[in-house]
Amino acid sequence: MELQLKINLPVNILVKRRAAIGDVIMTTGVVRELKKIYGQNANIVIATDALEVYRNNPHILGVIPYDQVGDAPFNVVYNLDDAYELNPENHYVDSYFYRIFGHTNLDRSVELFPNDQDKSNVDQDLNDIDDKFVVFHMRNWHWPAKNISLDVWLDVLVKVFEKRVDFKVVCVGSANDHFVDHPLLFDARDRYNVQELKYLMDHAKCFVGVDSAPYQCAAASDTHIISLLTHLKPERIVPYRKMDINWNSTAIQTQEDCAGCNDLQTIPVRQIVCQKGNTPCTNNFDTDAIADAVLRTLE
Repeated sequence: MELQLKINLPVNILVKRRAAIGDVIMTTGVVRELKKIYGQNANIVIATDALEVYRNNPHILGVIPYDQVGDAPFNVVYNLDDAYELNPENHYVDSYFYRIFGHTNLDRSVELFPNDQDKSNVDQDLNDIDDKFVVFHMRNWHWPAKNISLDVWLDVLVKVFEKRVDFKVVCVGSANDHFVDHPLLFDARDRYNVQELKYLMDHAKCFVGVDSAPYQCAAASDTHIISLLTHLKPERIVPYRKMDINWNSTAIQTQEDCAGCNDLQTIPVRQIVCQKGNTPCTNNFDTDAIADAVLRTLE
């Protein structure tokens, strides 16, 4: 039987992960499991630049900007920076868990906590959408390997609308991400915080996109996730939900022979160097497979 110690003063624990938003969302399972282990015997504080991720989180005492930690008196400090960047052949979340617990035999799902105001903000748009919908993140970022070409997205849209028009496509992401002006598309770029995005995903038939902040918001929901993968293998990034990366999930990899090249990058992996020079992976997808996966979620 595990001994429950009497702790007069709670252990003050600091968990650090500077950025980015998706990376910080992936730490939320670690923090939840830490709190389960310690209970009231620990106060957990998060240091990050992505403060919004931990808003409303019931497992922590507080969250502070990464560079304001200073000499605060923490008994234990867990630094999750470079946990997966140094270990590209592991699942990202597994690397976080192993660094803190020394094993991965825990619930590795992520979580976000929208409050009533977050839900109300999204509910207004859900009333306007007034239909079943899917969420697309047509990313257009400065890392070419983390984008899917607009041609692929357009082909997918054509193929799904050829079969069905009784639903909407809600486009999320930043103002720089792709959007197509079409009556069946709803522009939600730069519209929601991460808590609101999670709540939006709760109502979606599916999410379609690459590893990103919206992708990890979808991971915090139960919606079907259609992962479009270029430099990452499915077993590195598809989220754990219900203790299983295959739960309510479809992974579709690029058809390039170098798919999953992240495993071969120089560590720590902070950028993707394409061996072919022009990231053809981003424009080489089976669009029939993507469209079929979307359509199946609408059945």
